[in-house]
Amino acid sequence: MTAGLDSIGFDVLGVPRPPDTTELERQAGALESAAGSRRSLGDDGARAHRLGAGNAGIANDALDEHVAGKAGLLSRTTAQTQHVSVAASVSQIATTVVKWAGGLLAGLAGLAGLAALTPQGRAMLALRLRPFAHRVQGWIRAAMQSVGRLFTRLADLVRGTTAKQRVGQQLTAEQRLMSTQWQRTVAERAKAAERAKIIETRTVKAKISAGRATESIDRAGKRLRSAESDIRNARTSVKTNVDAAYARGEIHPGHMAYLKSSSKPLANNFYLDEMTSIRLYEQATQLKGVEAQLGRHTATHLDDAQRHVDEGLAIARTHRMDAPDLYRLQDEVAELALRRSELADRARTARTEIISGFRSP
Repeated sequence: MTAGLDSIGFDVLGVPRPPDTTELERQAGALESAAGSRRSLGDDGARAHRLGAGNAGIANDALDEHVAGKAGLLSRTTAQTQHVSVAASVSQIATTVVKWAGGLLAGLAGLAGLAALTPQGRAMLALRLRPFAHRVQGWIRAAMQSVGRLFTRLADLVRGTTAKQRVGQQLTAEQRLMSTQWQRTVAERAKAAERAKIIETRTVKAKISAGRATESIDRAGKRLRSAESDIRNARTSVKTNVDAAYARGEIHPGHMAYLKSSSKPLANNFYLDEMTSIRLYEQATQLKGVEAQLGRHTATHLDDAQRHVDEGLAIARTHRMDAPDLYRLQDEVAELALRRSELADRARTARTEIISGFRSP
């Protein structure tokens, strides 16, 4: 169950799963071991050089320059040791950041999976969880990029090349592949532009359908509130007339209890005037129309909006594209569906009270 929620959560958040840090940890350990070996090698070389410091001659001077000179072995070994030590530390820090951020992201995914089950949770997703998840994903990406730059620099040191030389070599290689890569890039950009256009079209269509659903729900809500107001007024009128009749002695106490406990159609109540009864029957007809509108007209627009959102998000998730408007529309459509369901229940209950006698809250 938890694994299923996590899987749903990552899809809902729109972020990939955290990377496996096993290889990063292995590389950090290898760098630490290499730094120790370099340090030990430098110490042994320095000790051997001190032992041979008493020798003299041209050959010894040359050996001394080769070992202890400005560009000698000991100097290079010390510099390389420092570089590898720093690389090991940075790699360990990056690994820790990736593991911590990955755990945080997994927790957010589980929370998002639960939140997606309720309208309030989906609202929290749009406002809080999804932006924070993308921020955490940015931390992971930055840590991985720092590790990549680190190993690129170490590779330069091992090859004995500078960053400028490496860039020159890369440019030469890129020039040889430019024709093929250019054609491939043009094709990929065209496909990406086409996908972006499809997502934009789906977003626009979803907005239109959601807007029409909103207008339909607002109209139905206005008609429903009018009917509910008439029902409340009719109840008040019945109660007032019954109390007055009881005060005049027209109603026996036992019959009074029966009137309070009986459940008859409100529109047919004996203590309701004819004009109010007619008005209630008219409202019952209006409420039937409200139910039909919410069940057919509004539902159709909501289905269209949801379909456009699902199609756009499917493309965005498959190709890892940003689609914040679609996620917002997804939450909006869910809220509208909940409103439609609540209004339909209220309209059905109100109409039942008018024509069948079941009293609405």
